[in-house]
Amino acid sequence: MTETIFAQLSLVLVIAAVISIFVRLLKQPLILGYILTGIIVGPALFHLIEAKEAFHAFAEIGIALLLFIIGLGLNAGVIRSLGKVVLLAAFSILAIISTLGFIVGTAFGFMPKEAIIVGVALFFSSTIIILKVLTDKKEQNRLYGRIAIGVILVDDIVATLALVAVAAIGSSGGMSFGEVALLLGKGLGLGAILAAVSTQILPRVTKAFASSQELLFLFTIAWGLGIATLFEMIGFSLEVGALFAGVSLASLPYAIEMSARLKPLRDFFLILFFITLGETFGFSNLGDALVPALILSAIVLIGKPILVMASLGLMGYTKFTSFKAGIHLSQISEFSILLVVFAHETGLVSPEVNAIITLVALITIAVSTYLMNYDAQLYKVFHKYLRPFEKKGVKAD
Repeated sequence: MTETIFAQLSLVLVIAAVISIFVRLLKQPLILGYILTGIIVGPALFHLIEAKEAFHAFAEIGIALLLFIIGLGLNAGVIRSLGKVVLLAAFSILAIISTLGFIVGTAFGFMPKEAIIVGVALFFSSTIIILKVLTDKKEQNRLYGRIAIGVILVDDIVATLALVAVAAIGSSGGMSFGEVALLLGKGLGLGAILAAVSTQILPRVTKAFASSQELLFLFTIAWGLGIATLFEMIGFSLEVGALFAGVSLASLPYAIEMSARLKPLRDFFLILFFITLGETFGFSNLGDALVPALILSAIVLIGKPILVMASLGLMGYTKFTSFKAGIHLSQISEFSILLVVFAHETGLVSPEVNAIITLVALITIAVSTYLMNYDAQLYKVFHKYLRPFEKKGVKAD
């Protein structure tokens, strides 16, 4: 058994690299390889990770960087330019899929809070997976690609609100209404200060930093982690703080460059987050998790495309555009996992719920990747059955 953190980290990364090669040969997203690595190196199999606190710290950095970069990309102007079709598709998924998830969760004996969180977790689609597939196929500028990207931008905004809600509810355990109101007031106050700083001070500061790429990188990561720490100090979480830190920089002309420079660092620590997540997955929960996970996965894989096709059909889009947009949204997100992990840490959900959502993520990401890669062939098979989702005067791609 290895002893030093360096040796453990090196061994885990080597195993992750080997498994990821096989995952890539199967044309699956690497996130599956990372989670499988965690299962292999965790107590479920070989128990290779002893420095759990260090790996947990690495995972927290990965989460903070992921949410910080998501915040950097949250530009409401992009969503406005895409029109009401994106909002209609997104909120139809939120209303119906989340309700179905709540019903299934309740049927399996989840507490109301757990069932609500499960339902909301099913709403999110994977930004990383969708953008990766669209760019690999060079289809991000096609009409259905732009619609899918618009929907996941709405997802990110809803995810921000969901994370804030979970933080407030989790922090309110044993707190009075006044204390909860005080906590939210602190958050709003800090958010207002951030808004003022981001509009009045940061444009001039970042312009001075932009002449040095290293200084801009250092400022960006210091701002993200520093604001995240401030939010943690007033009673919220690092995750909420990281999101708000990113949003406060999103309108700056250097936001894209900031995001691009942070992505390699995010990717490294995010690998460790998903490995740590897989490390917590136990086979003892698998039997109880399998049936609800399969039902929830079916809701996501079938329900999301149908809702997207119905929404886009009502707006006058072709069945081709509707079908391909729906297929690209037929999975849950890395944010779904993050939300449930965070809810588990704040005591809102049980380890069983954590295991179920992780399994749903594995199933839906794996299946939807194949669906996206073979969407043209699938359309040829099903197009004659899709006439109810198309009306006259359609908007062609």
